Amino acid sequence: MTSVGLIINDKSNRSAAVIDDLLHVAHRSNSVRSEVLDGIQGLGKALSSMNASKVDTLIIAGGDGTLQATFTDMINNRRFDLAPHYVALPCGMTNVIAKDCGLKGAPAKSLDNFLWRRQKGEVSPLSRPLLSVGIGEQDPIHGFFLGAGAFYSAVKFSRSDIQPKGAKRSLALVLSVLSYIMKVATDPNNTFDPVDLKFLDGAPAEISADGLRSLFMATTLSKLGSGIFPFWGDEPGAMAATLIDHPIQKVISAALPALRGKERPWFKEYGYRSWRSDRMALNIDGPFVFDGEIFHADKAQPTSLETTHNVKFLS
Repeated sequence: MTSVGLIINDKSNRSAAVIDDLLHVAHRSNSVRSEVLDGIQGLGKALSSMNASKVDTLIIAGGDGTLQATFTDMINNRRFDLAPHYVALPCGMTNVIAKDCGLKGAPAKSLDNFLWRRQKGEVSPLSRPLLSVGIGEQDPIHGFFLGAGAFYSAVKFSRSDIQPKGAKRSLALVLSVLSYIMKVATDPNNTFDPVDLKFLDGAPAEISADGLRSLFMATTLSKLGSGIFPFWGDEPGAMAATLIDHPIQKVISAALPALRGKERPWFKEYGYRSWRSDRMALNIDGPFVFDGEIFHADKAQPTSLETTHNVKFLS
């Protein structure tokens, strides 16, 4: 049996509480090489060590940001001679990536079950394209879900109002989006941050090239969990994108069908559009959220969204 690598981010929301249990499970197997990181410090060294050990299955215990950091470092620095299969072990707050292509359940128990199934040859492979975001001349960031405008505001709301109140990890994203939409819709004193966004390439022709947008999202995942998937375009393309004009209209009527990806006949008339593409070029002037991490762009630095890399997962 080939070797397995386990990288644990002890700064992730749940990792610190379950490190001993994860290491106990890992140490019972002679084929598991474990590394515990202080946040993402030492990630590059850990990945190079996994490559030297010829690890063919790499388990990442952390949240969405840890997975993004892993794929970004792995690709940009060419850490592996032969890319391993990856396993997303959910230990963060929302674990959106793991909802689509990771393990399910309590971390230690799901790790134990995965190692047992792997030994028996009963794991399931699946592949996902990465969403690669390039800002100007900077090295690209490789992840899965980007959101700007109201999504950025919803994330800020979640961190200040939802997560501190003890929302379960599987519900944090759902509650933050739904709660924020209802706050905006029912109280005119609640506002969000629209994003100034200009499309250069990769958007449908009927979309105005530039202007303020209430919401922009893009992902290469196939589901987000809890029945939410606010994308309904059916064109070819590895990346799904949704755009809502500013100011937002008919938000109460649109909220539920849009969140579930169910287009209504009036969506385009009121500025709700969704499509698929393999590549986009745009100018973003303001902050955006990418796999839970906040980044900033401005119109002086064109931003590219590409889908040229694929990741192989096991679950």
